[in-house]
Amino acid sequence: MKESNIALVCLTALIACGLCARADQPTSAPADEPSAPSACPSDRVWDSDMNMCMLAAVKPKTVMMFQLNQFLLYSSTSGPRGRSRLTGPGMWMLMYDNALTSRNSLRIDIMGSAEQWSVGDRGTPQLLQLENIDAMRAHDTIMALEFRDVVAVSSDNKQHLTFLFAPRGEASVGPVPFMHRDSAEGNPDAPLGHTMQDAFHDVSTVFGAEYQIAQMTVEATAFSGRDISWPLPLHSVDSYGLRLNQSVDDQVHLGVSYADAKLPNAKGVPEHNQFASGWLSTSHLINGNTLKTTFVWGLTRAGRGTVLNSLLEEAVYQLGNNKFYGRAEFLQIMPRQLDLVAVSGDTGARWVEAFTVGYERTLFKKDELFLFAGGSYTKDLVPADFTPAYGSDPQGFKVYLRIKFMADVSRPF
Repeated sequence: MKESNIALVCLTALIACGLCARADQPTSAPADEPSAPSACPSDRVWDSDMNMCMLAAVKPKTVMMFQLNQFLLYSSTSGPRGRSRLTGPGMWMLMYDNALTSRNSLRIDIMGSAEQWSVGDRGTPQLLQLENIDAMRAHDTIMALEFRDVVAVSSDNKQHLTFLFAPRGEASVGPVPFMHRDSAEGNPDAPLGHTMQDAFHDVSTVFGAEYQIAQMTVEATAFSGRDISWPLPLHSVDSYGLRLNQSVDDQVHLGVSYADAKLPNAKGVPEHNQFASGWLSTSHLINGNTLKTTFVWGLTRAGRGTVLNSLLEEAVYQLGNNKFYGRAEFLQIMPRQLDLVAVSGDTGARWVEAFTVGYERTLFKKDELFLFAGGSYTKDLVPADFTPAYGSDPQGFKVYLRIKFMADVSRPF
């Protein structure tokens, strides 16, 4: 436990430094700065530098964006279950947004991955990961195909109503998935608590509605909990999720969610599972450098089974071309989830812990194309009756190259 306490203190101190820095920043404009008038003409916006209404910039009618985040990753884990592999986890996204009218737009999002070929059935080694038992599974070639109709319901453009249909896509459960979180930038590992926190980014037959007013967003989705078969299955809806996101300001964001999902159990029989989660994310500037953090709590209960909890704290600090990141996790795992036989006869949940520190360096940058090199080290702490499977000192390390690319194509009215 000594190593875990030191790692947790270091990660918490990193986040606390950001909070202190934020407290030192001014929270309001100087008293002599003129305030904007209550309204400008419809074709103009208030310019605080010029202290007057100015012609609004031409709004693009069509926006298309492509994003790629791809690793070439060597992973090695220790102990009886340890192994080493070279894999290529990653994802790509294509986003299309078309302004049908001044108050209505159509958005189409497609997300995919090459992991069926670059990772394969054996997955990426990661001790205690539940997705593929001691390995992160490969995502499917198409993970999402989402259609959204966004309607502005107020003249000031501060209220929006969105309708969603996705043959395959994200349900309103949990925080932003780890592969899209700013606080996980550069970290190749999925959280061990992924299945309890943010695993519903890839489900079947999603119908939803979202209402946004100022800094608050309320979402509700209905979806199918059935296992997904290739390529874009449509099933009967049997599950639902509710989510609330609130931005305190540009630096602090809060959220909570609840879901009831009908998922197959170990015997393949569908049963209702309950999921609850809450999260806090922050972003700070410290002497011109950026610190981003996320704290997540997740809870799940399968059928009438045991309630399991998970806690995650992660942070990334960008210092010029250098990036330092860390993650601390505490979660409850049932022995059967890892294909373990409880030697003591106690089949109840056990607490496990994992602490990761990592570093990434920008090797090349041109426009929106980046090449990074990095590595990470993870120390795992397991209960005594897990040691026959994981050894007395379970740990792992990773080294990698990463390519990140974004292209933005906009067409004016």
